[in-house]
Amino acid sequence: MLVNQLVGWRSCAVLLAMMLLPVVLLVANFHTGTELVRLRNAMVFNVISAEQSQWPGDQFPESFRQELAPLPQAIARVIISPEQADEPLALMLQQAAVLNLDQRRRGGAIQADVSTTLAKIQQQQGYCADYTEVINVFGYALNIPVREWALAFDGFGGHGHAINEIWDQQAKRWIMLDVFNGFYPVNQQQQPLSVLEFKQLLIEDQSQIGLVRLSDKTFGFKDDASALAYYHNGRHQFYLWWANDNISYDQQPLIKLAAKVSPHLEQMVAILIGQFPQLMAIAEPDNLHLINNMQRLKIMLWALFFYELVLLLMLLAMLITLLGRRRARI
Repeated sequence: MLVNQLVGWRSCAVLLAMMLLPVVLLVANFHTGTELVRLRNAMVFNVISAEQSQWPGDQFPESFRQELAPLPQAIARVIISPEQADEPLALMLQQAAVLNLDQRRRGGAIQADVSTTLAKIQQQQGYCADYTEVINVFGYALNIPVREWALAFDGFGGHGHAINEIWDQQAKRWIMLDVFNGFYPVNQQQQPLSVLEFKQLLIEDQSQIGLVRLSDKTFGFKDDASALAYYHNGRHQFYLWWANDNISYDQQPLIKLAAKVSPHLEQMVAILIGQFPQLMAIAEPDNLHLINNMQRLKIMLWALFFYELVLLLMLLAMLITLLGRRRARI
């Protein structure tokens, strides 16, 4: 009798209200695009030290997802034939020339598969993460180890910027490359800097940094000082994306299906099936409060997910029971 009283349409309505209320409160507090990115970042948020990010490009960590899939035809068509003596940076810049880096850009984020992204970038569209995605694939095609960094200006949320880093096997060093903003940094000896070297000099002595422009037309700032001020604002919020398998990601069936609905659904599905790259924030004394905030948000979001899942299963069980009762009466 008690079960019959509990399982009713009113109980279903209560369960539905219990499911909707926390979601409504969450959306009310995180309703802008950058805040929605914060929620996504929190769900895949992890922490490493600067030392843990300094592995060489010929020894990727086992947990780092590297590309193994064949090149899409649209990508294979634009890949250049490298000379044996070409240095990785020179080779990547030759390859990146197919992105029309000397022409001014227009348009916002593309958020599509890599072949579509390449085509739209060649039409002067796209945003920083679109460029890093294509550079990841170019590195794979040219056998140049590559990884993707980002920095944030709002506590690891959506207000930030993405850049690449390529591995020079001969010099045994990483080289930072910001294709979207059209430069790579060097020291006073004109030696290219890694991301962490660039980051450290932003903090210690910006006068030691020089910026080699890929094109004056598409350099993303009024002058070098403006560029350094921009990156200085994010000096304590650098993080690595723990994957460069953009082609494999695009080809995952569930992700492809969700992408047809919306980019937000695509990313949520990718997170739930473990295909979205993990975010590895670089921990340091000056950002521990930001890291703690993101870790608390991560716990809250995953707790909310399992809370919603349990209530959904209960709701489905109730609906099945109620429909069964209705059929029994007919």
